[in-house]
Amino acid sequence: MPWPYDLDIDFPDENSNEFSDEAVKEDVRDFFTNPDHFLYQKWGEKANHSRMEDPYHKKQIQVLFEGREYWHWVTDRAITELLEEGFLKEVRTDNTIFVMRSDVRYYKQKIKKRMKLIRRYSDPYISRGYGVYAEDLFRMTLEIEGFRTLSKNTNEYDNSIWEETDHNLDFIIEKEGIVYGVEVKNTLDYIEQEEFNIKLEMCEYFGIIPLWILRNAPGLQFMVMKLRGGFIMRFGTQFYPPGFRRLVRDIWNTMRLPVNVWRSIPEKIINVFLNFHSQQI
Repeated sequence: MPWPYDLDIDFPDENSNEFSDEAVKEDVRDFFTNPDHFLYQKWGEKANHSRMEDPYHKKQIQVLFEGREYWHWVTDRAITELLEEGFLKEVRTDNTIFVMRSDVRYYKQKIKKRMKLIRRYSDPYISRGYGVYAEDLFRMTLEIEGFRTLSKNTNEYDNSIWEETDHNLDFIIEKEGIVYGVEVKNTLDYIEQEEFNIKLEMCEYFGIIPLWILRNAPGLQFMVMKLRGGFIMRFGTQFYPPGFRRLVRDIWNTMRLPVNVWRSIPEKIINVFLNFHSQQI
């Protein structure tokens, strides 16, 4: 196909970003009309007529435009405006909203094909599988790098118990006297803001450093994590275990979402965190 704690710090304005809403809207419009659009070049192909007339579900467009560093909600606002202007139209199937150019007439079979695929990768067995696989693969990789796992799926550390909510940390690790509370999210969505906040507070309560391992996150979460003294390890690609190659191939060929099969974590991803860790010693 890839920072001192201060619990009184407010999150930055969610509307603050370096791109104007109008510019993002025109970029999304261009995606549906221009065969030389940036995203088609990124995929290594020139768009054919079919690509520009394809139906796209909203989350898919939000993820695709991460290539422009747009936050999901900024892209969503652009989609909403284009719907209101009549350039795009939407079709709802089950709980999924598809959008396409308003002049597209033949789309039902394409939506049917995509819904069948969405049901495949949204199956709880599948999503649970790639979620647990990511947790295990990152934990084992960190252990190879000399980190010791103190506990897994836990709300306890050093004789303290988190009782404010029913949340757990995925695992707690330690190396050279530095302890991290770790959360892993191998999802196309961002981590929910409420969960982000609560687990930061859990780490503050335990007196340990937060380490979030995420496929992607908006810039404001990176800023807040830096202010809280923690680290976000971004890995960019939603990855699946070996054995899911056919599903991954179908997702990529049909939706061009950032998916892959990983047997190991790329060194460049781990090395960024190792550099951060070395600064904590």
